[in-house]
Amino acid sequence: MKSLHRGVVGSIVLGFGLCFVHAQAAGAGGPCGAIDPIRSFDLVAPGTGWAASLQHLYWTADDGRRWREITPLRVRPDELIQVVYFADRQHGWVPLMSTFQDQPPRLQVAMTRNGGTSWSYVEVDLTHVDYVLSAPPGIASMSFSDRMHGWMLIDASSSQLSRRGYLFRTMDGGTHWKLLPIPPIDGGISFGSARNGVLTDALNPYSDAAVWHTKDGGRTWTASSLPLPESCPKCVVDQISRAFFYDAGDAMLTAIIRTPGIDSFVSVEYGTTDGGATWSVNGRSPPQTSNAGGELMVVADGHTVGLNAARHNLLLLNIDEKNFAVTLPADVSPGAIDKLSVASNLSVWALSTYPHADLLSIDPRSGSVRRVTPTKCECGMWAAGQ
Repeated sequence: MKSLHRGVVGSIVLGFGLCFVHAQAAGAGGPCGAIDPIRSFDLVAPGTGWAASLQHLYWTADDGRRWREITPLRVRPDELIQVVYFADRQHGWVPLMSTFQDQPPRLQVAMTRNGGTSWSYVEVDLTHVDYVLSAPPGIASMSFSDRMHGWMLIDASSSQLSRRGYLFRTMDGGTHWKLLPIPPIDGGISFGSARNGVLTDALNPYSDAAVWHTKDGGRTWTASSLPLPESCPKCVVDQISRAFFYDAGDAMLTAIIRTPGIDSFVSVEYGTTDGGATWSVNGRSPPQTSNAGGELMVVADGHTVGLNAARHNLLLLNIDEKNFAVTLPADVSPGAIDKLSVASNLSVWALSTYPHADLLSIDPRSGSVRRVTPTKCECGMWAAGQ
Protein backbone atom coordinates (compact mmCIF):
# COMPACT_ATOMS: atom_id res chain seq x y z
CA MET A 1 0.00 0.00 0.00
CA LYS A 2 2.85 2.41 0.81
CA SER A 3 4.54 1.82 -2.55
CA LEU A 4 1.25 2.45 -4.36
CA HIS A 5 0.78 5.67 -2.40
CA ARG A 6 4.23 6.94 -3.36
CA GLY A 7 3.60 6.13 -7.01
CA VAL A 8 0.37 8.10 -7.01
CA VAL A 9 1.89 11.07 -5.22
CA GLY A 10 4.77 11.09 -7.69
CA SER A 11 2.37 11.56 -10.58
CA ILE A 12 0.51 14.55 -9.10
CA VAL A 13 1.30 17.93 -10.61
CA LEU A 14 3.20 20.39 -8.44
CA GLY A 15 0.87 22.81 -6.67
CA PHE A 16 -1.97 20.43 -5.84
CA GLY A 17 -3.16 21.40 -2.38
CA LEU A 18 -4.02 18.73 0.17
CA CYS A 19 -5.81 19.95 3.26
CA PHE A 20 -5.74 17.87 6.42
CA VAL A 21 -8.54 18.38 8.89
CA HIS A 22 -9.12 17.10 12.38
CA ALA A 23 -12.17 16.03 14.29
CA GLN A 24 -13.96 18.61 16.36
CA ALA A 25 -13.61 17.89 20.05
CA ALA A 26 -16.45 18.59 22.45
CA GLY A 27 -16.46 22.31 23.13
CA ALA A 28 -13.37 22.77 20.99
CA GLY A 29 -12.16 26.22 20.05
CA GLY A 30 -8.70 27.42 19.19
CA PRO A 31 -6.97 27.05 15.82
CA CYS A 32 -9.51 24.78 14.10
CA GLY A 33 -11.90 26.66 11.84
CA ALA A 34 -15.37 25.69 10.72
CA ILE A 35 -16.13 24.08 7.37
CA ASP A 36 -19.28 23.93 5.32
CA PRO A 37 -21.92 21.87 7.17
CA ILE A 38 -21.63 18.12 6.64
CA ARG A 39 -24.74 16.85 4.84
CA SER A 40 -23.90 13.25 3.92
CA PHE A 41 -21.50 10.52 5.05
CA ASP A 42 -20.93 6.79 5.07
CA LEU A 43 -18.83 4.14 6.79
CA VAL A 44 -17.12 2.15 4.03
CA ALA A 45 -15.41 -0.17 6.53
CA PRO A 46 -14.81 -0.10 10.31
CA GLY A 47 -13.15 3.24 11.05
CA THR A 48 -12.98 4.18 7.37
CA GLY A 49 -15.44 6.45 5.62
CA TRP A 50 -16.23 9.78 4.03
CA ALA A 51 -18.15 12.92 4.90
CA ALA A 52 -19.33 15.58 2.46
CA SER A 53 -20.66 19.10 2.47
CA LEU A 54 -22.19 20.60 -0.65
CA GLN A 55 -18.77 21.41 -2.13
CA HIS A 56 -16.20 19.48 -0.12
CA LEU A 57 -15.45 15.79 0.42
CA TYR A 58 -13.39 14.38 3.30
CA TRP A 59 -11.91 10.95 4.03
CA THR A 60 -10.82 9.27 7.27
CA ALA A 61 -9.12 5.95 8.01
CA ASP A 62 -8.98 6.32 11.81
CA ASP A 63 -12.65 6.77 12.73
CA GLY A 64 -12.68 10.51 12.29
CA ARG A 65 -9.66 11.45 14.40
CA ARG A 66 -7.98 12.84 11.31
CA TRP A 67 -9.56 13.73 7.97
CA ARG A 68 -8.08 14.27 4.52
CA GLU A 69 -9.81 16.46 1.96
CA ILE A 70 -10.33 14.48 -1.25
CA THR A 71 -12.65 16.87 -3.09
CA PRO A 72 -12.43 16.34 -6.87
CA LEU A 73 -10.49 19.23 -8.42
CA ARG A 74 -13.16 20.03 -10.98
CA VAL A 75 -15.89 20.97 -8.53
CA ARG A 76 -17.01 24.44 -9.61
CA PRO A 77 -18.98 27.05 -7.65
CA ASP A 78 -22.19 26.11 -9.48
CA GLU A 79 -21.76 22.38 -8.78
CA LEU A 80 -23.03 20.73 -5.63
CA ILE A 81 -21.97 17.36 -4.23
CA GLN A 82 -25.38 15.71 -4.03
CA VAL A 83 -24.32 12.04 -4.07
CA VAL A 84 -21.12 10.19 -3.17
CA TYR A 85 -20.70 6.44 -3.66
CA PHE A 86 -17.72 4.33 -2.53
CA ALA A 87 -17.84 0.61 -3.28
CA ASP A 88 -14.81 -0.03 -1.05
CA ARG A 89 -11.79 1.80 0.36
CA GLN A 90 -10.41 2.54 -3.10
CA HIS A 91 -13.20 2.85 -5.69
CA GLY A 92 -15.52 5.84 -5.56
CA TRP A 93 -17.71 8.01 -7.80
CA VAL A 94 -19.02 11.57 -7.41
CA PRO A 95 -21.51 12.87 -10.02
CA LEU A 96 -21.31 16.65 -10.46
CA MET A 97 -24.20 18.52 -12.07
CA SER A 98 -23.73 22.07 -13.40
CA THR A 99 -26.85 24.19 -13.78
CA PHE A 100 -25.93 27.54 -15.34
CA GLN A 101 -28.85 29.93 -15.73
CA ASP A 102 -30.41 29.79 -19.23
CA GLN A 103 -27.96 27.05 -20.27
CA PRO A 104 -28.41 23.29 -20.56
CA PRO A 105 -27.25 21.34 -17.49
CA ARG A 106 -23.87 19.62 -17.66
CA LEU A 107 -23.03 16.38 -15.86
CA GLN A 108 -19.62 14.90 -15.24
CA VAL A 109 -18.75 11.94 -13.03
CA ALA A 110 -15.54 12.07 -11.01
CA MET A 111 -13.99 8.63 -10.43
CA THR A 112 -11.22 7.47 -8.11
CA ARG A 113 -9.44 4.13 -7.82
CA ASN A 114 -7.18 5.11 -4.94
CA GLY A 115 -9.45 6.41 -2.19
CA GLY A 116 -9.63 9.95 -3.55
CA THR A 117 -5.92 10.58 -3.93
CA SER A 118 -6.53 11.30 -7.61
CA TRP A 119 -9.63 11.57 -9.81
CA SER A 120 -10.51 11.11 -13.45
CA TYR A 121 -13.58 12.64 -15.12
CA VAL A 122 -16.11 11.67 -17.77
CA GLU A 123 -18.91 13.69 -19.36
CA VAL A 124 -22.43 12.21 -19.38
CA ASP A 125 -24.71 13.08 -22.30
CA LEU A 126 -27.91 14.75 -21.03
CA THR A 127 -29.36 15.49 -24.46
CA HIS A 128 -32.44 13.34 -23.87
CA VAL A 129 -33.10 14.47 -20.29
CA ASP A 130 -36.25 16.58 -20.26
CA TYR A 131 -36.66 19.18 -17.52
CA VAL A 132 -38.10 22.62 -16.79
CA LEU A 133 -35.91 25.68 -16.30
CA SER A 134 -37.43 26.43 -12.92
CA ALA A 135 -36.48 22.95 -11.62
CA PRO A 136 -33.08 21.88 -13.01
CA PRO A 137 -32.23 18.17 -12.75
CA GLY A 138 -30.31 16.73 -9.82
CA ILE A 139 -28.75 13.44 -8.75
CA ALA A 140 -31.27 11.22 -6.96
CA SER A 141 -29.16 8.15 -6.17
CA MET A 142 -26.32 5.92 -7.35
CA SER A 143 -25.52 2.21 -6.92
CA PHE A 144 -22.80 -0.22 -8.03
CA SER A 145 -23.14 -4.00 -7.89
CA ASP A 146 -19.39 -4.34 -8.44
CA ARG A 147 -16.54 -2.13 -9.59
CA MET A 148 -17.67 -2.27 -13.22
CA HIS A 149 -21.49 -2.23 -13.16
CA GLY A 150 -23.17 0.91 -11.86
CA TRP A 151 -26.38 2.95 -12.13
CA MET A 152 -27.13 6.63 -11.64
CA LEU A 153 -30.65 8.03 -11.31
CA ILE A 154 -31.23 11.65 -12.38
CA ASP A 155 -34.19 13.47 -10.82
CA ALA A 156 -35.86 15.77 -13.36
CA SER A 157 -39.09 16.27 -11.42
CA SER A 158 -40.81 19.62 -11.78
CA SER A 159 -42.87 19.12 -8.62
CA GLN A 160 -44.01 16.46 -6.16
CA LEU A 161 -46.97 15.81 -8.43
CA SER A 162 -44.87 15.66 -11.59
CA ARG A 163 -41.91 13.40 -10.86
CA ARG A 164 -39.63 11.88 -13.45
CA GLY A 165 -36.30 10.09 -13.21
CA TYR A 166 -33.72 9.18 -15.85
CA LEU A 167 -31.61 6.08 -15.30
CA PHE A 168 -28.05 5.73 -16.64
CA ARG A 169 -25.95 2.56 -16.55
CA THR A 170 -22.22 1.92 -16.85
CA MET A 171 -20.64 -1.44 -17.58
CA ASP A 172 -17.01 -0.32 -17.52
CA GLY A 173 -16.60 1.27 -14.09
CA GLY A 174 -17.93 4.67 -15.06
CA THR A 175 -16.01 5.45 -18.25
CA HIS A 176 -19.18 5.31 -20.36
CA TRP A 177 -22.80 5.87 -19.30
CA LYS A 178 -25.85 4.76 -21.32
CA LEU A 179 -29.37 6.10 -20.88
CA LEU A 180 -31.90 3.35 -20.12
CA PRO A 181 -35.71 3.51 -20.53
CA ILE A 182 -37.38 5.87 -18.05
CA PRO A 183 -38.07 4.02 -14.74
CA PRO A 184 -41.56 4.12 -13.18
CA ILE A 185 -40.47 6.31 -10.24
CA ASP A 186 -37.46 8.27 -9.07
CA GLY A 187 -36.00 7.34 -5.72
CA GLY A 188 -33.35 5.08 -4.24
CA ILE A 189 -31.71 2.42 -6.41
CA SER A 190 -29.81 -0.65 -5.19
CA PHE A 191 -28.34 -3.44 -7.33
CA GLY A 192 -27.11 -6.85 -6.23
CA SER A 193 -25.82 -7.94 -9.63
CA ALA A 194 -25.58 -6.71 -13.18
CA ARG A 195 -29.24 -7.76 -13.60
CA ASN A 196 -31.05 -7.64 -10.23
CA GLY A 197 -32.01 -4.30 -8.73
CA VAL A 198 -34.59 -2.63 -6.47
CA LEU A 199 -36.01 0.90 -6.69
CA THR A 200 -37.82 2.38 -3.68
CA ASP A 201 -39.84 5.56 -3.38
CA ALA A 202 -38.96 7.09 -0.02
CA LEU A 203 -40.88 10.29 -0.81
CA ASN A 204 -44.21 8.60 -1.46
CA PRO A 205 -44.38 5.40 0.62
CA TYR A 206 -48.18 5.49 0.75
CA SER A 207 -48.32 4.59 -2.94
CA ASP A 208 -49.25 1.02 -3.80
CA ALA A 209 -46.23 1.03 -6.12
CA ALA A 210 -43.44 2.31 -3.87
CA VAL A 211 -41.13 -0.69 -4.44
CA TRP A 212 -40.06 -1.96 -7.88
CA HIS A 213 -37.59 -4.59 -9.06
CA THR A 214 -35.70 -5.30 -12.28
CA LYS A 215 -34.28 -8.53 -13.66
CA ASP A 216 -32.54 -7.02 -16.71
CA GLY A 217 -30.24 -4.37 -15.29
CA GLY A 218 -32.79 -1.58 -15.20
CA ARG A 219 -34.30 -1.80 -18.68
CA THR A 220 -37.73 -2.88 -17.37
CA TRP A 221 -39.31 -2.71 -13.90
CA THR A 222 -42.10 -4.60 -12.12
CA ALA A 223 -43.93 -3.42 -9.00
CA SER A 224 -43.43 -5.35 -5.75
CA SER A 225 -45.55 -5.27 -2.61
CA LEU A 226 -44.60 -5.16 1.07
CA PRO A 227 -46.97 -7.32 3.15
CA LEU A 228 -47.98 -5.82 6.48
CA PRO A 229 -47.35 -7.80 9.69
CA GLU A 230 -50.27 -9.97 10.81
CA SER A 231 -50.37 -8.04 14.07
CA CYS A 232 -50.93 -4.74 12.26
CA PRO A 233 -53.07 -5.37 9.17
CA LYS A 234 -54.35 -1.79 9.00
CA CYS A 235 -50.98 -0.12 9.40
CA VAL A 236 -49.63 2.27 6.77
CA VAL A 237 -46.05 2.66 5.59
CA ASP A 238 -44.46 5.89 6.78
CA GLN A 239 -40.87 5.47 5.53
CA ILE A 240 -38.99 3.02 3.30
CA SER A 241 -35.23 2.56 3.22
CA ARG A 242 -33.16 1.66 0.21
CA ALA A 243 -32.59 -2.06 -0.24
CA PHE A 244 -29.36 -3.74 0.80
CA PHE A 245 -28.15 -6.74 -1.23
CA TYR A 246 -26.13 -9.48 0.43
CA ASP A 247 -25.60 -11.14 -2.94
CA ALA A 248 -27.28 -11.27 -6.34
CA GLY A 249 -30.68 -12.38 -5.05
CA ASP A 250 -30.82 -11.93 -1.27
CA ALA A 251 -31.66 -8.44 -0.05
CA MET A 252 -33.37 -6.63 2.78
CA LEU A 253 -34.96 -3.27 3.43
CA THR A 254 -36.74 -1.69 6.34
CA ALA A 255 -39.95 0.30 6.63
CA ILE A 256 -41.40 2.45 9.38
CA ILE A 257 -45.12 1.68 9.70
CA ARG A 258 -47.79 3.11 11.96
CA THR A 259 -51.44 2.69 12.83
CA PRO A 260 -53.52 5.47 11.23
CA GLY A 261 -54.27 8.25 13.72
CA ILE A 262 -51.89 6.88 16.38
CA ASP A 263 -48.43 8.37 16.97
CA SER A 264 -46.80 4.96 17.51
CA PHE A 265 -44.23 3.73 15.03
CA VAL A 266 -42.93 0.23 14.39
CA SER A 267 -39.88 -0.61 12.29
CA VAL A 268 -40.36 -3.68 10.13
CA GLU A 269 -37.60 -5.58 8.38
CA TYR A 270 -38.34 -7.17 5.02
CA GLY A 271 -36.33 -9.78 3.17
CA THR A 272 -36.25 -11.17 -0.36
CA THR A 273 -34.50 -14.16 -1.91
CA ASP A 274 -35.48 -13.54 -5.52
CA GLY A 275 -33.92 -10.16 -6.22
CA GLY A 276 -36.86 -8.11 -4.96
CA ALA A 277 -39.76 -9.79 -6.75
CA THR A 278 -41.37 -10.89 -3.47
CA TRP A 279 -40.84 -9.69 0.10
CA SER A 280 -41.62 -11.20 3.48
CA VAL A 281 -41.59 -9.84 7.01
CA ASN A 282 -38.35 -10.80 8.76
CA GLY A 283 -38.97 -9.19 12.11
CA ARG A 284 -39.99 -6.06 13.98
CA SER A 285 -38.49 -3.84 16.65
CA PRO A 286 -40.26 -2.21 19.61
CA PRO A 287 -42.54 0.78 18.88
CA GLN A 288 -40.94 4.17 18.29
CA THR A 289 -41.62 6.81 20.91
CA SER A 290 -40.68 9.65 18.57
CA ASN A 291 -40.19 10.25 14.88
CA ALA A 292 -37.17 12.46 14.26
CA GLY A 293 -37.48 12.15 10.49
CA GLY A 294 -34.80 11.28 7.95
CA GLU A 295 -33.16 7.89 7.72
CA LEU A 296 -34.26 6.51 11.08
CA MET A 297 -33.63 2.99 9.86
CA VAL A 298 -30.65 1.96 7.75
CA VAL A 299 -29.40 -1.34 6.43
CA ALA A 300 -25.69 -1.81 5.82
CA ASP A 301 -23.12 -4.58 5.95
CA GLY A 302 -25.87 -7.01 6.86
CA HIS A 303 -26.97 -5.08 9.94
CA THR A 304 -30.11 -3.05 10.59
CA VAL A 305 -29.78 0.05 12.75
CA GLY A 306 -32.75 2.08 13.94
CA LEU A 307 -33.32 5.06 16.19
CA ASN A 308 -35.54 3.27 18.64
CA ALA A 309 -36.26 6.11 21.06
CA ALA A 310 -34.91 9.51 22.00
CA ARG A 311 -35.43 11.49 25.20
CA HIS A 312 -33.32 14.08 27.00
CA ASN A 313 -29.72 13.26 25.99
CA LEU A 314 -30.22 9.51 26.02
CA LEU A 315 -30.13 7.91 22.59
CA LEU A 316 -31.53 4.40 22.26
CA LEU A 317 -30.34 2.47 19.23
CA ASN A 318 -31.83 -0.78 18.01
CA ILE A 319 -29.21 -2.88 16.21
CA ASP A 320 -30.20 -6.28 14.87
CA GLU A 321 -33.14 -6.35 17.31
CA LYS A 322 -30.93 -5.50 20.32
CA ASN A 323 -31.25 -2.22 22.23
CA PHE A 324 -28.24 -0.06 23.14
CA ALA A 325 -28.33 3.14 25.21
CA VAL A 326 -25.76 5.89 24.77
CA THR A 327 -25.53 9.36 26.32
CA LEU A 328 -24.99 12.19 23.86
CA PRO A 329 -23.09 15.43 24.57
CA ALA A 330 -25.23 17.93 26.46
CA ASP A 331 -25.62 20.24 23.47
CA VAL A 332 -26.72 17.49 21.04
CA SER A 333 -30.41 16.72 20.84
CA PRO A 334 -31.32 13.08 20.11
CA GLY A 335 -34.32 14.33 18.15
CA ALA A 336 -32.00 16.13 15.72
CA ILE A 337 -30.29 12.92 14.57
CA ASP A 338 -31.66 12.04 11.17
CA LYS A 339 -28.94 9.98 9.44
CA LEU A 340 -27.16 6.81 10.50
CA SER A 341 -24.48 4.50 9.09
CA VAL A 342 -23.16 1.21 10.45
CA ALA A 343 -20.01 -0.82 9.79
CA SER A 344 -19.49 -4.56 10.03
CA ASN A 345 -18.11 -4.25 13.59
CA LEU A 346 -21.38 -2.53 14.66
CA SER A 347 -19.74 0.88 15.06
CA VAL A 348 -22.16 3.65 14.11
CA TRP A 349 -21.88 7.15 12.69
CA ALA A 350 -24.76 9.55 13.27
CA LEU A 351 -25.42 13.06 11.97
CA SER A 352 -27.12 15.60 14.20
CA THR A 353 -28.46 18.59 12.26
CA TYR A 354 -29.50 20.94 15.10
CA PRO A 355 -28.37 23.40 16.35
CA HIS A 356 -25.56 22.75 13.85
CA ALA A 357 -24.30 19.82 11.81
CA ASP A 358 -22.42 17.41 14.10
CA LEU A 359 -21.01 14.05 13.02
CA LEU A 360 -20.76 11.53 15.87
CA SER A 361 -18.95 8.22 16.18
CA ILE A 362 -20.80 5.83 18.49
CA ASP A 363 -19.67 2.53 19.99
CA PRO A 364 -23.02 1.04 21.06
CA ARG A 365 -21.50 -1.71 23.18
CA SER A 366 -19.35 0.58 25.34
CA GLY A 367 -21.72 3.53 25.12
CA SER A 368 -18.92 5.91 24.08
CA VAL A 369 -19.68 8.87 21.82
CA ARG A 370 -17.09 11.06 20.06
CA ARG A 371 -17.52 14.13 17.90
CA VAL A 372 -15.79 13.49 14.59
CA THR A 373 -17.00 16.52 12.63
CA PRO A 374 -14.16 17.64 10.32
CA THR A 375 -12.68 21.09 11.01
CA LYS A 376 -9.83 22.80 9.20
CA CYS A 377 -6.57 22.79 11.13
CA GLU A 378 -3.60 22.49 8.86
CA CYS A 379 -2.91 22.49 5.13
CA GLY A 380 0.11 21.32 3.20
CA MET A 381 1.21 21.02 -0.42
CA TRP A 382 2.04 17.86 -2.33
CA ALA A 383 4.91 18.30 -4.76
CA ALA A 384 5.66 16.13 -7.75
CA GLY A 385 8.01 13.27 -6.93
CA GLN A 386 11.04 12.37 -8.98
